Amino acid sequence: MANTYYVDSRAACPNADGRSPENAVSSWRSLTILPGDRILFRRGSFFRDVLELPAGSSDAPICAGAYGEGEKPVFCGSVQVSNPEWWTEIRENVWMCSFHFETEPGNIIFEDGSCGVLAWEEDELIKQDRWHFTFLGSDGEFDLPDEARLLLYSKGNPALLHASIEAAVYGHRHMVSCPAHAVFEDLAFINSGVHGYGETSPHDVAFRRCEFRYIGGKVWSKPLKIRFGNGVECWQSGENFLVEDCLFDQIYDSCVTHQGPGEDAGLAVNVVYRGNTFKNYGMAAYEARDKVGVGVRFENNVCIGAGEGFSLQDETPPRRSEIWPQPMGHHLFIWRMPHDTENGSIIVRNNVFGSVPYGAAVYSIISKEAEAQFVFEDNRYEKAEGLLVRWNGENFLAETHNNPLG
Repeated sequence: MANTYYVDSRAACPNADGRSPENAVSSWRSLTILPGDRILFRRGSFFRDVLELPAGSSDAPICAGAYGEGEKPVFCGSVQVSNPEWWTEIRENVWMCSFHFETEPGNIIFEDGSCGVLAWEEDELIKQDRWHFTFLGSDGEFDLPDEARLLLYSKGNPALLHASIEAAVYGHRHMVSCPAHAVFEDLAFINSGVHGYGETSPHDVAFRRCEFRYIGGKVWSKPLKIRFGNGVECWQSGENFLVEDCLFDQIYDSCVTHQGPGEDAGLAVNVVYRGNTFKNYGMAAYEARDKVGVGVRFENNVCIGAGEGFSLQDETPPRRSEIWPQPMGHHLFIWRMPHDTENGSIIVRNNVFGSVPYGAAVYSIISKEAEAQFVFEDNRYEKAEGLLVRWNGENFLAETHNNPLG
């Protein structure tokens, strides 16, 4: 028999079983979740934890959502380093935090929503709120040495100058996961050093009215000065996957993507991104990579702030990437597709593509055969000048092509 469980981060009853709002548990980890179960989190709750659920079944999916009134329940992947006693000035205006990090930070977020600027080398700590980690580019496992430390340039103790300092860490590599047969509704996932949702070959998974904010920033390659992190990533393949009416804001790389690894990638089948708002992302709102999917739809979305947000901090465009020095910061970024797919189809329709300061609304560097399997219909392009679309090996400028694809 399926159960409904209630979780409230402020709950304090030691004998609670989670079977009613009055007997809510304080953490989902005390529950045994089975196919068909519902797990509801009280609105206004705040969890410094990830949400990792087992697979449901085709006839009994697991549902995770919210109850009560107020703001969406928040799952937060950062650690707070706001204690003034943890900070020591080791040389003029350079402060070291004594907090021991189990995994590497990917971003520093202050109380006003601004982010610290990554200093790739310690000697680059020369401006307010630049930060450096002494083991930058670690492999992400929970084995950082004791001497690994966060450094911050600050004209005064940073914990006294800032009401809040959050370090978004690698953690579990994602904020939410479930491989199959699950629905997530009305939840917020914030401050991940890598991904929001990340799963290998997920199927029958839906996100509705969820939020993904301040995602990514972990160093991928220190020599190349490349970082990474996506909002929702279907790795290898994905089938019957839905992201609908969600908000993505401050995403280091791509808000939604199906990808990897190269020629060995599986297929994205019946994957739908619909009615979402995408803001402030460094690579793309939608990154399509490796293989043309089958029955993929990107529709009725609003895309604004491509190439903006914390991703471009202190860099001279184009932002560092694997295709540098080609431009980066697009609404749609389509690459690594050397050929078409049997029955392949990706439909892009009824989207609003806002201005793109550094890249293009649509930037494709794939084969012509693969491009032929993309369909563009009734999209609105708002860029006034500069590169609007790259397609079929040709650059289309906004001054001369108002709607080159559809």
